[in-house]
Amino acid sequence: MNKLRQYSLAILVALIALTFNACKKDAQPESPEEETGKSELTFLEVEREAHGDHFHYNTITAAKPLVITFDGKGLPPTGTHAHLQEGKTYKLSLRSFDAAGKELQQAFLDQQELHQAFILGAPAGVLTYAYADRDKDNKKINVGVTGYLTVDEASAGFTFRYVLRHLNSGVKAGITAADWNEPGFALKFSGANELDLKFELHPVEADGHNH
Repeated sequence: MNKLRQYSLAILVALIALTFNACKKDAQPESPEEETGKSELTFLEVEREAHGDHFHYNTITAAKPLVITFDGKGLPPTGTHAHLQEGKTYKLSLRSFDAAGKELQQAFLDQQELHQAFILGAPAGVLTYAYADRDKDNKKINVGVTGYLTVDEASAGFTFRYVLRHLNSGVKAGITAADWNEPGFALKFSGANELDLKFELHPVEADGHNH
């Protein structure tokens, strides 16, 4: 009888261990469905016009785009170093491609509940970002495929980091537009990085280059 009890207890312990391990596996970050290859970030100067508690962003006809390209590892060409001017606002647009060259931006928007971009690296008070995405019904959503980046003040150069996060199910509900530069995003918002793009950015004074 004692041997039977010991055998039953051993089976019970094994079942508990298996259940615990299964729960641990379930908590792992969900893998992105999209396999990304090359990417681009485009900065295009616009006019920011205050309207009550929000802004309108108007096209500047003569504005020329600044395009930063990245390889499949999220790295730009060697020596890439961009300048943005203090007091100016730029439309920031993402283009991303899979291994076959198909663009992925619409897929990110179609699955907006699983995607969120974060803009990192700037010293406090240097940059402001506003999401400007729309879904197929023209409803405002926060993803970061399109947004507006304002240079509030000049600073020393830093590594600008654009992270597109593939979030675990249900996580997006706890993210607001104010989290655009959340340094602890990886711990606060579980998931995996779909894109992690980095380059050297130098916000300069309005009259040009400064060091």
